[in-house]
Amino acid sequence: MSEKIDFVPTTFREVISFPQLLGSIPPIMGGFPKTLKALYHINTISSETEVSLGDFFLKTVKKYPNNKVLYNNDNSWTYTEFNEWVNRLANYLLSLGFKKGDTAVIHLENRPEVLALSMALAKIGGIAGLLNSSQRNKPLIHSIHLSKPKLVLVGAELMDSYIEIQDEVNFPKDQVLVVAHEGNTEKFSFKDFDISAQSFSAAEPKLDFKIKAKDICMLVFTSGTTGLPKAAVISHARWIKAYCGFGLVLVQLEPTDIMYVPLPFYHSTAMMVCWTSVIAGGAAMVLKKKFSIRDFWPDIKKYNVTALGYVGELCKYLLNEPVHALEKNNTLTKIVGNGMRPGIWMQFKERFGIERVGEFYASSEGNLAFFNIFNLNCTMGYTVNDYAIVEYDRENETPIFDKNGFMKKVKKGGTGLLLGEINEKYPFDGYTEKDKTEKVIMRNVLKKGDSFFNTGDLVHYMGFKHTQFVDRLGDTYRWKGENVSTTEVEGIMGRFPGIAEAIVYGVEIPNNSGRAGMAKLILNQPLKDFDFTRLYDFMKKEMPPFAIPLFLRISDTTDTTSTMKYLKGPLKTEGYDCDKTSDFLYFLMPDKVFAKITPEIRDNINKGIYRF
Repeated sequence: MSEKIDFVPTTFREVISFPQLLGSIPPIMGGFPKTLKALYHINTISSETEVSLGDFFLKTVKKYPNNKVLYNNDNSWTYTEFNEWVNRLANYLLSLGFKKGDTAVIHLENRPEVLALSMALAKIGGIAGLLNSSQRNKPLIHSIHLSKPKLVLVGAELMDSYIEIQDEVNFPKDQVLVVAHEGNTEKFSFKDFDISAQSFSAAEPKLDFKIKAKDICMLVFTSGTTGLPKAAVISHARWIKAYCGFGLVLVQLEPTDIMYVPLPFYHSTAMMVCWTSVIAGGAAMVLKKKFSIRDFWPDIKKYNVTALGYVGELCKYLLNEPVHALEKNNTLTKIVGNGMRPGIWMQFKERFGIERVGEFYASSEGNLAFFNIFNLNCTMGYTVNDYAIVEYDRENETPIFDKNGFMKKVKKGGTGLLLGEINEKYPFDGYTEKDKTEKVIMRNVLKKGDSFFNTGDLVHYMGFKHTQFVDRLGDTYRWKGENVSTTEVEGIMGRFPGIAEAIVYGVEIPNNSGRAGMAKLILNQPLKDFDFTRLYDFMKKEMPPFAIPLFLRISDTTDTTSTMKYLKGPLKTEGYDCDKTSDFLYFLMPDKVFAKITPEIRDNINKGIYRF
């Protein structure tokens, strides 16, 4: 058995001293020219500047035409080859009547076509709606409608999920195109996109309009804090800021670097962090369909990988594995991502020989970001943004106000709610739905007339504009690298026969990042008649695997506040401990059967006997 990671309580905190900060500066001075270039772009490109992400990509193509840009399985592309592919797709889209501002939703698994299609759309002023490939039924219908697409591009591997909803989507059949997939020979009654595009010119598309930095290039779907997915707006300016912040400042890849990315490209970490960093450095990327423990070290050796895009859960998986023969003297030197737990930070660096941890904090929709540009330990980094960390009452779920009615900033070493100030320099693009945008804006925070984006996250202030992530508030929890909307899961479970009410929340499991799903259920039938097997089959059909609750709590009553909000705090505290409640508790065993939790099962969960 491999050695398990010690569980680190959420009270783990650190502060940064001036000598620490000062000592971190000399090692990063070699990248100063790139930092200057980033500052130049950020300060000279305004919302009205005629520039696009395609322009920045083309600069790299011209500078490194024969460098490899992408590896996928046994296939590879140079910058020139990939750009020619992109241009053929772009010219084909123009022939279909695509105009500036038109949207094509992209519903594909992780593969090179996602990158090629999104780049092609950006080059012609189009918008790529990057759908979560695990979406099914109602969330998928909602996301397509929200995008208001001119085209729906569906991967052959996901066509069954579209066929299930095509009648409800009611989208013109001639505007739904199939994007072929390796090994898939099934013939669909939809036009094949790939074959049609092959005959078009590989020359740069000719446009009769200009693309400006403020124009939208992508929609990244997020679960948000409540309800169905929201479409976060990504403008060309936002992409260019990511290119500067991540590519030129934080990661600083060189043309000889190869970055391994086993993360989904419908998420910002892969698309906005890893991909921009590769392009900024003239480097190459290995695109994986998904993360695999079995493939990881053989792939690192096969491709001579020097950099890794990560989420915290991935790092935990690697540490929990026995020492692999190929991990010694490996080629990895730098990693970039978020969610690296302070308790495993040093162990991960030392075991795998990592020199630079590019931890960051950002969101698809937010207006602030933190970058670990000084390569300090156990921090999500430093920011140039205007922000505030305010005192927060977790029990009553509200900020703490002073006698004048304004929020109170925490001091160094304190923990509070992170807010990003909205101003001309750091605007808030928000979502496609205006009411959703307004819901996350706080006004009159520190003074009359100001406005801030509410991140919904608690952070620890380490000093010198550095922070450490603590927890996510509200109606989401994070599991398997995904944000799970409790409201959405509650809505789905509430449709199952026999359930009168479902209250969903996240609970901590020792040695695991994030929180696993748990649902308190009020039944409208006797417990002995409730069909747990049918419930699991129903959830498996209606929601992605990471959203299925691992724990169930069967009760007769619910506790609410005076405003009818569920009191989830005590439920999170009691968790799945059968000694802390008389309610019936159940656990989804590895064989996908809900078993009643006994002290033995509880202890086995806590000891890491079961793998998640």
